[in-house]
Parts: sequence; structure tokens; C-alpha cells
Amino acid sequence: MTNRRQILQALITFSKPLDLLSQELSQLEWDYEGEPVILKPIHVVKVLNRFLSGELNVKDIEAWANMIECREDLEYEYSNHEQLEKVIYEFANPDIEGQLTIARCQKIFMVFSPPRSSERHYTQQIGLTLEWALSTFYCSNAPVLEAKQIFNKDQTCLTK
Repeated sequence: MTNRRQILQALITFSKPLDLLSQELSQLEWDYEGEPVILKPIHVVKVLNRFLSGELNVKDIEAWANMIECREDLEYEYSNHEQLEKVIYEFANPDIEGQLTIARCQKIFMVFSPPRSSERHYTQQIGLTLEWALSTFYCSNAPVLEAKQIFNKDQTCLTK
């Protein structure tokens, strides 16, 4: 059987189908006092990119967020705790907060901040990414890259 950490990692990365995640989570005891798995902005951003590419739909995002919300064995990254908590709540409650849209994704992307020690580097990377995105938008002959073309297997950037 898969251990709790592996199941939770699969959950926050949305790396398994919803029905399998739900089944595996239902096997776990609800009360938990061990070291929590940390949900980070990168997890939300990757899921939103899958939504924007058409791989996931709003119902998938809602179900995923409902599986994450209120778990004792998951915590939100400290430097983005409030933002992550709010976004997961919004995803899990579209009837109250409204459906996920492209415009909402744009706002969410801009909400997350990096760990404090790397703000300059992070801001520079955002600037370079924005420059690339604007070049792609304004230059019809510019190539459109997918995440797998920008990052290698261990998620380090290939375009440095």
C-alpha cells in the first residue's frame, strides 16, 4: 500500500485521476499528528496551466480543491498561506465564489510571491517570462512553448 506522504504528494500535484485519489484518501485515518505535506504555489500554478490547456475542467479543479481543503495532514506554504487558503476555498466553492475563468487564472498567477530570500531573482524571472509571452503574442512567427519545452524533468529551467 502507498504511504500517506505519497498519496498526499499525488494529491497536491494532481498526478493521479480523481477517483483513484479519492479512493486512496478514503483509506487514510482522518486524524493525523505527523509532519504535514506542504502545498505550494507551484502546485496551484501547474494545475491552472492544465486547466488552461484543456486537460482539466472546472469540475476537476473543484473536486481537487475539495480533497485538499481542511486536511490536517496538509499545510499551505508559510509565505503564501493566506493566498493558497483563499484560492483553494474559491476553487472548492464555485457556487459561492464564482466559476474559474481565464481572467481569474491571470489574477491568481499574479497573487503568489516567492520566498523572501529570492524576490529579485523571482521578479527577474517573471519579467523574462512576460517578455517571452508578449513577444509570442505580438510576433505571429514566434514559437509557442509548452512547459515541457521550458523545464526539464527535474523542473529546472532549460531557457537559462
